[in-house]
Amino acid sequence: MVNQQLHIALAFDQNYLNQFFVLTQSIVENHKRGEVSFHIIATGISPEWLKKIEEFVSAHGHGLRFYSIDETTIKKFVLVNQWTHAVYLRLFFPLVIPNTIHKILYLDTDTIVTNPLYDLWETDLGTLPLAAVYDNYVKTQPLLGIIREGEYFNSGVMLINTHRWNALSISEKTMAFLQHNPEKILFVDQCGLNAVLKGLWHKLPDRFNFMYSSVPATASLRELKNTVTHQVLVIHFTLQRPWHMLCRNRLAYFYHHYRKLSLARTAPRYTDFSVFKIPAFLKIKLLNLYFDMPWLGRLWRTLKP
Repeated sequence: MVNQQLHIALAFDQNYLNQFFVLTQSIVENHKRGEVSFHIIATGISPEWLKKIEEFVSAHGHGLRFYSIDETTIKKFVLVNQWTHAVYLRLFFPLVIPNTIHKILYLDTDTIVTNPLYDLWETDLGTLPLAAVYDNYVKTQPLLGIIREGEYFNSGVMLINTHRWNALSISEKTMAFLQHNPEKILFVDQCGLNAVLKGLWHKLPDRFNFMYSSVPATASLRELKNTVTHQVLVIHFTLQRPWHMLCRNRLAYFYHHYRKLSLARTAPRYTDFSVFKIPAFLKIKLLNLYFDMPWLGRLWRTLKP
């Protein structure tokens, strides 16, 4: 219902401050009545920016609470690729959020919200501690004993029954698994959570965590806009990032829409701009134009012989 209080948990460090602002802008744009309570764990953020976050949330009539944690534990966990230890911060939310809150929605800061979140929030978890979306890119994880497709979830969007989660000691068991099985961890916190939660999570439709691997490769921007407007609640920018110059994700359009409205609007559009990437950049733009304007394709096929 519209009058429900949504408890949204966000965790990030200084590397994702701009993405945080884009995400929170997308949330407030889709929830105008002050029904969101933000729960935030942020590390490496200056007092000046923390104050700006408070002012932003307050100005839109929503609630906010910061949490401090001891980072000693997470610094023991394995890191791969470009991840930082901030990816493990999400494990603390069920432990630190007040006991009066029975449910939280965790969102990665590389997501944006494109419609009100009530359909997701109202998901019936039954006796399960978690609802999440199957990761159709990773698919399986044999190192964890997950060999059937559909049984490995993406941890970027998680609806958590905090009481059930804590009753089963999910955070503690996940941290123990991460510490004792570093050789099995390919996707940081996500692998630890999947190892502990096998058979204990509710599968959500992908419109609640719409990843790059779900985006039709040849869809026009018009078709994608229609899909997002009428179906998708959360876009998750996995694999192809809108803040990277050579991003191939057609859904980057939505990210930059909210970026222009947010406190990140004065930041550079791309974090990795290089003049040497311009030819590849233009090639991507031309390919997008090809799919956006079907008549160009027909003309090309006519002229090609």
